[in-house]
Amino acid sequence: MTDTTVVVVSYNTRDLALEALAAARAAAAGLDATILLADNGSTDGTPAAVRAAFPEVTVLENPDNPGYGAAINRAAAARPAGHLCALNADVVLAPGSLGTLRRFLDAHPACGLVGPSLTYRDGTPQASCKRFPTIGVALGELFGVHSLLPRNPWIRRSYYDGLDLSREVSVDAVSGAAMLIRGEAFRTVGGFDAGFRMYFEETDLCRRLRQAGFGVAFCPAARAVHWHGASTLQTSARQVDYYLSYVRYFKKHQRRGAAAVLVAAIALSTLGRMAGLALKYPPLDRRRAALLRAKEAACMRLLRALPRVARV
Repeated sequence: MTDTTVVVVSYNTRDLALEALAAARAAAAGLDATILLADNGSTDGTPAAVRAAFPEVTVLENPDNPGYGAAINRAAAARPAGHLCALNADVVLAPGSLGTLRRFLDAHPACGLVGPSLTYRDGTPQASCKRFPTIGVALGELFGVHSLLPRNPWIRRSYYDGLDLSREVSVDAVSGAAMLIRGEAFRTVGGFDAGFRMYFEETDLCRRLRQAGFGVAFCPAARAVHWHGASTLQTSARQVDYYLSYVRYFKKHQRRGAAAVLVAAIALSTLGRMAGLALKYPPLDRRRAALLRAKEAACMRLLRALPRVARV
């Protein structure tokens, strides 16, 4: 069994995926590692470009686009390993970072998952770890409190403001953009919950790992650049998956009443957003009219899906 399988998940991010794979190969230097690309139905030639540039990389094509977690699960099943590194296609690992994470897990046998420190392309620090979400945090997000007051106490607490993040520390969850997971721990909890097509899959995984007795940690000595949202920015409908996953997470891990409150709040905020769409995106020409229709269709899709998710 290979010591480490590195999986880069891509969806119409050809150039970013090539950059991510080159960085992953450099970051894995000296390790017994296999690198895979799990492509979720790209139409931009990503699989062919990767095969041409990196013939040693295994390309797994998922024409059904099952989502991030399901793609990682399939790759992990295809190439079982002692450790699993899950990466977004818009993540560039720093040289030596994978070895740093591996050494961390070796030194902390009770830890099941560790994440690196992330920055934006310009070097600005990016939130790399977080507490599990509460209904108060969710409501503040839905109704714009966090946008109006981005430094409010709830947000600062959610992202461990005040904790010394210059050192290794145990946390609730890390960013799903880049994670190294102990293979035994991953298999013990059954991998990612494939019901999360996008968003909150890493938060759910970290929570289940902690419930199973494994630690989750943040290791700032390992670094990576995260472009952040390169795939999701392609669609105006990304909020549909985001909010549906939010509900799924609350139904799994919070009391039933909290999930019901969240469903009602999402429906209310979506109706309010629809009421203001024509003002925010006035259909003054064909392009803006098409954008407005796409936004309205996404809102309707969310409203129709909420009752189904609430029953699951």
